[in-house]
Amino acid sequence: MISNLKRYTLYIVNLTDILSMIIAYGITYLVRTNIHKYAFIPWNVNDYSRFLLTVILGYVVFNILSLYNDDKFLKRTTREEFVASVKMVFYVMVTVILYFYVMKISFAYSRLFVGLYAVILAFVDFGARVFVRKMIIPMFKNSGKTEKVVILSSYDDAEKTLEKINKMEDWRFVILGFIISDRDMRDQEIAGYKVLSTKADMFSDIETMDADSVMIVQDLETDAEVESWLIRFRELGKIIHVQIDEFDVKDSYRGLDRIGDCPVVSYHNIAPMPKRQALLRRLFSLLVAVCVLPLFLLVFLITWIVSRMESKGSILVKRVRVGVNTRRFYQYRFRYYRMDADERIAKGQSPYSAIGRFLRFTHLDGLPMILNVISGEMDLIGPKAPSLPRYLEMSAKDRNKLCIRPGMIGYWSSDRNARHVSRAEDEYVLHWNVGKDALIILVTILRYIILQSLRRDSETHIREELDFIREERSTFSPLPYDRSLYTPRSGAGYMAYLFVKRLLDIILSLAAIIVLSPVLLILTILVIADDGGSPFYGHKRVGKDGNYVTIYKFRSMRQDAGDLEKLLTPEQLEQYRREFKIDNDPRITKIGNFIRKTSLDELPQLFNILFGSLSVVGPRPIVTDETKIYGDEIGKLLSVKPGLTGYWQAYARNNATYESGERQKMEMYYVDHASLWLDIKIVFKTFISVLKREGAQ
Repeated sequence: MISNLKRYTLYIVNLTDILSMIIAYGITYLVRTNIHKYAFIPWNVNDYSRFLLTVILGYVVFNILSLYNDDKFLKRTTREEFVASVKMVFYVMVTVILYFYVMKISFAYSRLFVGLYAVILAFVDFGARVFVRKMIIPMFKNSGKTEKVVILSSYDDAEKTLEKINKMEDWRFVILGFIISDRDMRDQEIAGYKVLSTKADMFSDIETMDADSVMIVQDLETDAEVESWLIRFRELGKIIHVQIDEFDVKDSYRGLDRIGDCPVVSYHNIAPMPKRQALLRRLFSLLVAVCVLPLFLLVFLITWIVSRMESKGSILVKRVRVGVNTRRFYQYRFRYYRMDADERIAKGQSPYSAIGRFLRFTHLDGLPMILNVISGEMDLIGPKAPSLPRYLEMSAKDRNKLCIRPGMIGYWSSDRNARHVSRAEDEYVLHWNVGKDALIILVTILRYIILQSLRRDSETHIREELDFIREERSTFSPLPYDRSLYTPRSGAGYMAYLFVKRLLDIILSLAAIIVLSPVLLILTILVIADDGGSPFYGHKRVGKDGNYVTIYKFRSMRQDAGDLEKLLTPEQLEQYRREFKIDNDPRITKIGNFIRKTSLDELPQLFNILFGSLSVVGPRPIVTDETKIYGDEIGKLLSVKPGLTGYWQAYARNNATYESGERQKMEMYYVDHASLWLDIKIVFKTFISVLKREGAQ
């Protein structure tokens, strides 16, 4: 929340800067014209008039992105003011020059004129700012045009209140003196200010005083009395300011806000980033993430292909991290250890896979955090997301840096000095701008290029990587079932069908991912916007030959959907135990309801198809509990690869249930009659069913 003092001060700075731009333009024009007498350089007055307008528009952009964070104008030294002026000129001129090059009109302007203008503007703006701060503002304050305030307080509160007012150098008000409510001190002085009246005489005295307003400083116990004072002073035509009685929490940043219709005072260890800057920071992160997304998809595909040659297992590692406002989330990275890392470490051998060693050396192992950026759990730049053990060791002040989203990179990735990093992150939260983010990105890239990155694998990272691999290996053991009860189909014709089917799976899924990538991005944003949290949902299912696979969907349920007894009625709970589905499921979100009915929630399974855990057509993948329903026929069901769509889903879907036995029959029919022609018919029937929303829930 921007204070009135800061807002009005910024108006003065804005006006000063714009006037400086006009004056500097006039000076540069005169200098350039005199130079032109002796140098035959093309000169177009109209173009240079548009130059001034472009500079002012560049300043507006600078204002939006940066200046509204500036709350130190009244407190800066002369040297600091010069640096602030030069910085403003630099950012504005960079914006203008970039605009000229993008619009291909830079040829119309003399480099001499542009350079000369920048130098003159820096000195003119610096002089104007110093003049306004040291001459104009004090002159205005002493001119009698400011609001004249009388402070009404107890004797004990008078001096403390005066110190708080003078601390902010508030040029909008002039203190005339005091009215002391708990004793008669008329004509005496407190801290150099005269006591003008007493509680008994204040209304008659204030009526004849040359005062604009009264500031009331009283304890909460006198609310009824203060209310009567408000009415009397208002009748006298005075403005009334009532100091809010608040807790004196030291080293805290306070802000006024409302929760509903309840006025509140909010306390922060670190001043929260203004909402405008937070929104721009988020948009900047999303823009960069979307631009980097194609690179991530390419690296993901190459990593998956190379990893499959070496060892199976998930190529993404999920690590629990603490994010904004201490919310926990899964941070994604590429796995760089081999699946047999434990055994290799025991033998004294390198645990890194070939692709993992490359990813770690190039720092591309952190590229999957782009998914965290898109899902809203992280931003491109920000504080480091701590692990849970590290978070528990952090100080209260460091924890409060998580009032903004953590970043993929930040000051922590380019500076080893913890004290420097802490101060820089405080400044980042208080005074964010795009320039800071651009500088951090540039420094990080330069460090990577010269191989001076501060990347170090901590014991926590190594332990998390090994724990993930151990958990992955524990899922490699397939579901136990009697394989002798069913003999899978074989023969040259069937093998040829499987080869063609896999080839089509790869071609179709890859083409669909490329074509539908804008849809995937939009749905990701919509799911996040609905109720926050990860847009994707991964669930362990039983695949071909009983091997467990993770099937991905867009999340269509609430984040607390696992709390069944809280969210479901007894009847719904019973239906879920029978059918593993619920009619009118209360756990489904608004966007979730739409993507389920249109089957868009299943689009992420295109990646499952590409990587081989699913096929386009096949029986739907089931959970472990569902295998009991098939009894002795489970071997038959698991003899084929599950699919994104299938015979049951295309021709009956929710109209054929486990309870009636129809779903089992339809899945078995497909296993017995699987062929390329049947697959084609199922795909077309699925499209028709989706368009008509037949049986969708």
